[in-house]
Amino acid sequence: MSRTSETAEKVIEKWLEKGNMAARMRDALPKSGLSLEEREEVARMVHNVVRWKKWYDFVIKHYSLPEKVETYVRLANSTDEWESAEKAVPKDRYTEIRYSFSPYMAQLIDSEFPELRDHLNREPETVLCVNFNLSDREEVVDILRKEGMKAEDSALESAVISDSRARYSGAVKEGKAQVQDESSQLVSKITASLGNRILDYCAGNGVKTIATASFTGNRTEIHAWDIDEKKRHILRRRAEQYGAKIRVLDGKPAGEYDAVFVDAPCTGVGSARRNPEAKYIEDAGDFPEIQLSILNEAKEWVKNGGALLYCVCSFTPEETVEVIDGFLSEDVEFYEEKLENEHLRALARGHLTDMPEGDVMYICVLRKKR
Repeated sequence: MSRTSETAEKVIEKWLEKGNMAARMRDALPKSGLSLEEREEVARMVHNVVRWKKWYDFVIKHYSLPEKVETYVRLANSTDEWESAEKAVPKDRYTEIRYSFSPYMAQLIDSEFPELRDHLNREPETVLCVNFNLSDREEVVDILRKEGMKAEDSALESAVISDSRARYSGAVKEGKAQVQDESSQLVSKITASLGNRILDYCAGNGVKTIATASFTGNRTEIHAWDIDEKKRHILRRRAEQYGAKIRVLDGKPAGEYDAVFVDAPCTGVGSARRNPEAKYIEDAGDFPEIQLSILNEAKEWVKNGGALLYCVCSFTPEETVEVIDGFLSEDVEFYEEKLENEHLRALARGHLTDMPEGDVMYICVLRKKR
């Protein structure tokens, strides 16, 4: 058995016991003694097992295969079609089993988003966001190719599609680009267009904040706030690394802004390609209440005529359209402003991102009346 398969089996065994795929890999990979390339191979196998777990369980039962961790790894590395198993899947549970979703997610996809069955199960490419404050796409592409990595232009002027090694490239180490999903870059670009004084109200580690500063060429006043002090510290350090002019606040904001951006906590089902565990959620949980609460906080800093931009990496109705409906029913000062963009798909309220290599993100601009 190869070292990568052996390590993958250990990670999967722990995941089957405790869940939390990312934590299990963080526990195992740094002390595995594997090269970066080997670690990426382990991650691919683990992701495949998590991504297709329900389907693999069905295959194992159908063919009477050994119910062991080794079998999952073998299936993750297999190119077999498993035709008789596929024919045996009950029609009323086809999406749930064959595409490995929870019953809740399968019903939602079947009824509203059938095009996402394949998209959410596709292994994602690594995408870099060019930092226009320190570089341009031509230079980033040149760096990647000289280091022997894939480098392809994407639909957005900021995006470069590469392979998983790109996260360790010179372009990233030198702050000339950062790893950022294509849809996330689109959200940052839209945020940058909304005014000259912008507040990122749930900034986290600042990936979108830094991209927003890049799109504005540091010509816009950007403030950032997150309730987590550690994340604010990381954002300060990263802003310096990327040459991004961002004022990270230590307390709640003061004054009014042209635009307030709310990237709210969510189920993360739209990022299932990168985090396949999200496919198995049974409901939206408490997130809609949390999201509405944050929106009601953030609206206090929007000036008259300004924009409140709501975003989640999800497409569940409870976290998207219903949150906006709830907000607008309570606050008559705001109204929805439709966006015109070829990479957005309009819903009853707001939009979903539609990027070939992007997560599925929801975005809605709420304009405050003058």
